Amino acid sequence: MNYKTIKNIDPLKFFAKLSKEEKNVCFLHSFSKNGWKTTIAWNPKEKFKYKMGDKENSIETFKKFSKKNAKKGRKLIGYFSYDIGYELHQIKKTAKDDLRLPDILFYAFDNWITFEKNQARVQEKFYKELEEINKRKISPTNKTPKSKNFKATISKEKYNKAYKKIKNYIKKGDIYQINYTHRLEASSEISARKLFLKVIKENKVDHLAYMEGEGFEILSASPERFVKIKDRKIETCPIKGTRPRGKAKKEDEKLRQELLDSEKEAAELNMITDLLRNDLGKISKIGTVKVKANRLVQKCPTVWHTYSKITGVIDKKTSNLDALISMLSGGSITGCPKKRAMEIIDELENKTRNIYTGVIGFINPNQDLDFNIAIRTIIKKEQKLHLQVGGGIVLDSTNKAEFKETFDKAKSFMKIL
Repeated sequence: MNYKTIKNIDPLKFFAKLSKEEKNVCFLHSFSKNGWKTTIAWNPKEKFKYKMGDKENSIETFKKFSKKNAKKGRKLIGYFSYDIGYELHQIKKTAKDDLRLPDILFYAFDNWITFEKNQARVQEKFYKELEEINKRKISPTNKTPKSKNFKATISKEKYNKAYKKIKNYIKKGDIYQINYTHRLEASSEISARKLFLKVIKENKVDHLAYMEGEGFEILSASPERFVKIKDRKIETCPIKGTRPRGKAKKEDEKLRQELLDSEKEAAELNMITDLLRNDLGKISKIGTVKVKANRLVQKCPTVWHTYSKITGVIDKKTSNLDALISMLSGGSITGCPKKRAMEIIDELENKTRNIYTGVIGFINPNQDLDFNIAIRTIIKKEQKLHLQVGGGIVLDSTNKAEFKETFDKAKSFMKIL
């Protein structure tokens, strides 16, 4: 393939210039070298959509879709929902699927742009189209759109009731840790594309993702990488451990140190690191799985996090895509043991998570791939916005602190409306 480079082009301004002619737009963005290479794609050549129970498609037909489009040199961008874990782990679903989104949705693109250091790289045959879009002027907003900010859909009393059940399950030995979540809801007349630019402004993280489905949009600002595979080397970076950011420098540093000094937060991360180390061990060459780093600190706009980095080399009998699928749903957002934690999540969370805590990312034609964990993620359906928040609960947790933590994680989204 022949490529051309265009200089002095800003990805955020370019994204803002896209019109209704550019359909199924996908935008992956990052604020550091550790995240995704910024990519914008639109008007896919093919689409793959799967809903559990669908007789025409399945996870196996998606693998064929991926292989077919790889041969054509196409880049896949899309997601696996958290809910696909019901099928993968043979769990009976009782939670209500109120949003009715696809469980797997991917687009295969011929034309995509990658951005680096204020220049863009595109296939030569799409260069003129890129130039024409870039010449457009950003249309101004003439009126102030109406919005209602995020509010919890669960009361403190209901949260405490679920929390008490979780503690009983931990004491009985059913689970060691669980990621319990609840949903916030809002409404806005702001278009999804303009809203995502506001999300970017308030969330300078490594895995920002925007994706347009049929009748919905996804706006994700995740600090957490799920799986990156390059040259058959696999990496996962689970996040566990949170403290809010301080208002002043002294308070900020005190809260950071408090996170590092917490034995409870250390235990929480160690449990999930061990779970994911075992997940990698199932698909990696013997002796290659390593915990490269443990309890690294990540600075996010409204919270401090700790995370670990685990790596391996995929064994010969496992494809990159099979390796990714084998690790769903991510351990950091289920708990451990994984299957039992997911069963309890289904019992206590009365609505399914859909894309929230699923994974969003890309698969290159050479099958290298990179996916986030879709936390800090808005699902927009028409004017309704759904934002789920949660946190890991262990034996030493307290319900007051855990409930507060969920709202600390949502603070940056409260500013966008």
